[in-house]
This record gives sequence, C-alpha cells and structure tokens, in this order.
Amino acid sequence: MAQGTLSPEKLQQIRDLAAQWGKIVARRFFGEAGPDDSVDLSAMEQVAQAAAAGLTEGTLGSLLGQRAQALGPQQPCPACGQLCPVGWEDRPLAVQGGQLTLHEPVCHCPDCERDFFPPADLPAPGQPRLQPPALAEDR
Repeated sequence: MAQGTLSPEKLQQIRDLAAQWGKIVARRFFGEAGPDDSVDLSAMEQVAQAAAAGLTEGTLGSLLGQRAQALGPQQPCPACGQLCPVGWEDRPLAVQGGQLTLHEPVCHCPDCERDFFPPADLPAPGQPRLQPPALAEDR
C-alpha cells in the first residue's frame, strides 16, 4: 500500500477485528463467566490497555519484519553502489500505544567505511527520503 493514510472504512474494519480480539482476551483472562465482583473498572481498563499495547507491538513487529525480510541478503551502498551484506540489530522503538523491539536491517560498506539502514522501498509521495538518491553517471 503506497498511501500514508487508510480510508475510514478500512480503519473501521481494523477496529472491528481488534474488538473481536478484545473479547478473546477478556475470556482468556477472566474465563467464560467474566470478572467477579472484586474486579473494578480500573482493573478492567488495565487489562484492556495491556491488550491494546500487545496488539500494537504484535502488529507493528509483524509488519516491519515483513518489510525488512523483503530486502534480501545484500543492499547497495547509497554512496558507492557496492553490494553490502545485510545484518540485523535489535533496537527499542517507542510508538503510539506501546513500545517494541525492532529487529532492524543494517549494512556496513567496507569501501566507504559507513553504516547505513537500507530502505525497504521508496517513501510515499510527499515524504522525505532518509538517504539521497544515487548520483547519475556523467556522460
């Protein structure tokens, strides 16, 4: 998907799916009978917040991982174009609604002696590039 925002209809579909998962979390945590009288609304909110944070972490971790795996084993250096092996490093990432550990692709060019993070694809229209495009060959 090349666009930066989703339609209201798509967002409602996602919310409806997450609401179904919320019902599963409630059943698994409190059982089929639900919470007893000792559980107040604040405790129920804590369960919902933990579930929302877990859903955020799992969704983003999966989507970012899929994009990173599509890179392949080597990427060209943005400075010289030499193919460099893709390595992996874990990095904590704070996001809206949670935090996750990103298993991030990293590369090192031995010729340029520089590290770089290979982009999974081109940025969406109107979004800045994190690395400049390769210079065109002079005629």
